[in-house]
Formats: sequence, structure tokens, C-alpha cells
Amino acid sequence: MMFENFKKTIQQLGKFADDQVSFITDHLRAAIIAKDEYLLKEGKVCQSFYFINRGSFRHYEITETGDETTLNLLVENDWVLDYKSFTSQKPSTSFIQAAEESEVLELSVYNLHKLMKTSDCFFQLGKIFQYAIAQQENKTQKISPKEKYAELLANKPQLIQRFPLKYIASYLDITPETLSRVRKNLA
Repeated sequence: MMFENFKKTIQQLGKFADDQVSFITDHLRAAIIAKDEYLLKEGKVCQSFYFINRGSFRHYEITETGDETTLNLLVENDWVLDYKSFTSQKPSTSFIQAAEESEVLELSVYNLHKLMKTSDCFFQLGKIFQYAIAQQENKTQKISPKEKYAELLANKPQLIQRFPLKYIASYLDITPETLSRVRKNLA
């Protein structure tokens, strides 16, 4: 039961046989993360990536002025990691924090490499994850706040119920006041 969402998601990323998916799940570690606990802190190297089975996370950075900038908001069936730190194995410049008690399935960089050495199909898995994560973090589009919010409502409306509006505004790269105006205009 714990691996059902993972299995469905992994099958959407690539055509893996049932025995291959089972082999992947054998290399996962399940963990419960308490609300406000960190998967990653600034200055630490991201050694794993995580599949969110239950719960939610905020991926953020602290600017030079001390302000927090939300890079990503993630919920069930999302993958969470600091992509730059994970791929370079250099210290992270960001934080990944649980927004509520969460359950994750962890695949360490060590186990990913072990899988990739086992079969070419698992090497493809690494490429699929890179693509999926890059797509998830690609939010540098130059669109209006109204379009950003409408896109969020269309693609991930659950974020509105799961995160404080200040995090939603930061994620959309707008001020909370602008978010309030946009929401009021769309109502």
C-alpha cells in the first residue's frame, strides 16, 4: 500500500516492468517527517531525492537581505530535492521543510547509482528524474501575476488550501498584496 502512488508515478515516467519497479522499491527508504522538520538545510549536500507519499514541503532560499523566497511548493506524488546540490554534490543554498507531517520515500544518490549500474533501464530512470525535476523547477516564465495565479489554479489548485498565502505569493514571485488583488479580481 505504501508504494502504490510511487509505482503509478514511476510507470508514468517510463515503461518499467513490474519486476523493475519492485527492484526500485527495494532500494527506497520510507520516513515520516514531522511538521517544520527539514529534509535539507542550506550548506548541506543533497544526498537523496524524495517521493512525497503523503504531506507537503516548501523549498526555499534566504536572500542576502534575509527574506525567504519560495522556490517550490510540493505535495503528494511530487519529487523533492535540491537539483543543483544533488547533481553537483556541492552544498545547497536552499532549505526543504515539511509544511505538515509527511511521509516520504527516499532514494539516495548511492542507491540511484547502484540501480543505474545494474541495468540500462535504470540509467534511463536517472534521466527521467532529471527531466521531471527540471520541469518542476522551471518557473522563470515572464507572465502577469493574474496568469501565474490562473496557471496555479489550473495545475495545482490544492496548493491554495495547503500553504499560507505568503508562501503562495512568494512562489508566484509577487507580493501578498498583489496576490490579494489578483484573487479579488478573479472572484
